[in-house]
Amino acid sequence: MRSKCHMKQKYVDLSILYLKYRNSYNTGFQKYQYYKSLIRYITDIEHNVLIRRLFDELLLTNLMEKKYIHGSVRYRFNPYHKTDAIPIILNFD
Repeated sequence: MRSKCHMKQKYVDLSILYLKYRNSYNTGFQKYQYYKSLIRYITDIEHNVLIRRLFDELLLTNLMEKKYIHGSVRYRFNPYHKTDAIPIILNFD
């Protein structure tokens, strides 16, 4: 019988694989509800506490960014570690 920790890591890895396949980075910053629905779909787990624990594990992998937008917490899946910084281009014509 597999341990609970092993199964949790398997679900986390499966979630990361699916989010990369879906290219979820392009959806931008989303509320927790968006990722909760995706994790529920990916893992077929209905228990909200277990889904939250899986999401918290995703946060610990540093593949998720957390940002406050208009007083609400939003998250973005960012496995590429891209930044929002816009490069400054100087043109001396």
